[in-house]
Formats: sequence, structure tokens, C-alpha cells
Amino acid sequence: MWLGFGISGVLLVILLVTETVLGRWGEVVVAGEFDAFAPVTEGVLRDIRLAIVHCLQIGYLPAAFLYVFQNSRRTVLVLQEQLDCTREECEKLANSVKLTTGGLVTFGAVGFVLSFASPYLVPPAPLTPWNPLTWSPEVAWHRVLGPLSQILTWWLGYSIIIVSVRMSKIAVELSRIDLYNLSPLSPFTQLGLTNALLMIGSLSIWSLMSIEAGFGQIMLGIGVATMISTALAMLLPVRGVHKRIHQSKEAELSWVNGEISKQRDTLQTMGVGQQSGRMADLIAYRGLVENVSEWPFTTSTYTRIFLYALLPIVSWGVGIVAEEIVGRAFF
Repeated sequence: MWLGFGISGVLLVILLVTETVLGRWGEVVVAGEFDAFAPVTEGVLRDIRLAIVHCLQIGYLPAAFLYVFQNSRRTVLVLQEQLDCTREECEKLANSVKLTTGGLVTFGAVGFVLSFASPYLVPPAPLTPWNPLTWSPEVAWHRVLGPLSQILTWWLGYSIIIVSVRMSKIAVELSRIDLYNLSPLSPFTQLGLTNALLMIGSLSIWSLMSIEAGFGQIMLGIGVATMISTALAMLLPVRGVHKRIHQSKEAELSWVNGEISKQRDTLQTMGVGQQSGRMADLIAYRGLVENVSEWPFTTSTYTRIFLYALLPIVSWGVGIVAEEIVGRAFF
């Protein structure tokens, strides 16, 4: 958290000081890079607001990236009893969650390439968005921080995928599964919720751009991609737990069905009585087992996911209100 605040805070101070020194607050330009001599003030303000969004992302993304690993390590240590391992073994298991250089290069390259296409998706698209001679001071912030933010965004997604898959495999090593008390498995669910929140947190910052005209198309793409990634970030860590619960249910159902089959043969030869009571108990127990959810989710889990999904909308609304307040106060 402090890392994110520190990076964003320093960048925002540099941005505001630079704008003040250059006298940009009183400049009369049009939409930044498109026509530096037309008398439209809104262009500078628009580009400053977009630069602020990029500064916020540059602080948030590395902090979220590092928190993914801190959270996965904490999850493994909390599961020490369920994993039936010593502290040293759990430490070794926690340290086994690592990224590869190849993966970082690949995902970073994807983000870097996509960042060069983004200026063309915001109308009116500039003819030469990557020509430094056409950049205003504010647009220079977009062009420099944009590729870096895209790289960090893809690295965040990559880290969540790696951690989630690894934690899913760790679930296979759980020493026991109690079908009637799944609360010991809640750290896996909590990990998924945290991963989902980290993804939506980034979308909440990007949603501030939708205040500006012309960003509807690109925000729709970012929103859809982020929501799909959020669903995967939520489900991947508990996939292994789901598999273990399913296996335990199958084993329990196999046993109870075998017992019911034995009782049926006994009833045919001995009639009703004590055996029929035993049969009723077995049938009731089978229903109990069948009703156990194979996903370690509760009503609280679904409620939190729903509230997380509202964060970008809330962020967008707060951005509109803040823009109106600042505009009335200073401009």
C-alpha cells in the first residue's frame, strides 16, 4: 500500500509542479496533441486528467503485483494444519511459487505491443501519436507511462495466473477434507477473492478515463477483458479444492450406495424392522452428501464479488463528482 501511495504521490507532485512551472493551467489548446493552436481550453484539462490516471496506475500496479505473492505465501502458512506439514516444509512450499523470465518477457511484450495501438482507439485518433514532436507536455506523460502501465497490467495478470495455478495444485496435498465443515478451506476462497479485487482495483482506476469523451470503446474492451480475468482469478485458486471435494463426495457416495445395496438384500431376506431403520438412515445420509457444494463458496462470497464488481461504477461516479467540484472551484 505504501509503495503504491509513494510512487503515485511522487509522480502526481512532479506532474502538478511541471504544469505549474510551464504555465499550462492557463494555456489555451485543443485536445492536447491534435491542434496546439486552436482556442479550446478543455484539451489541456482533459490531458492532465488522463495523466493523473496513468500516475495512479503506475503506483497501484507494482504494489498489487507484489501483494499477489505476499498473499499467496500467507495463505500457504495459514494452511499448515490442513497440509499436515512442518513450518519449514510450508516455508519451502510457499517459496515454490515463482515466475519465469520467459513468462515475464512474453506477457510484458504483449502489453508493450498493445500499448502502441491504444492511441488509435480513442477518437479523434491522431495521425502520428508516437511522434514526440506532436506531444504536448501532458501527452508526453501518456505516451511514456502508457506502455509501462500496460506491461505492469499484464505482469499482474500473469502473476495471478501463476499463483492461482500453483495454489490449486497445493490443494491436492491437503491431508483431509471434511465435507461437513469446509471452513478450513476458506483461505483458498479468500485468495481468489483477493485476486479478483486486485484485478477490479485496476479497472476502477482505468474507469476514471470514461469520464472523458471518446473513451467508451476502449473502456468497454478493458472492462470485458478485466471481468473475464476477474472470474478466472476467482476460480483458479479453488479449482484444486473443488476437485478434492468432488473426489471426497464420490468416495462417500460410493460407500453409502454400497451400504444401501447390502441393506436392500438384507431386507429382501429378513423383512422390515431394525434393518429398515438402517436403510432410512443411509438414504438420508446420501441426500446430505449430495447436497454438499463442490465449490467452497458461501453467500458471503457471492455478495463480496457483487460488491467488487460495483467498484468501477462507484469510481466513475466519484470521478464525475470530483471533476465537477474541482472545475467549479478553480476553473
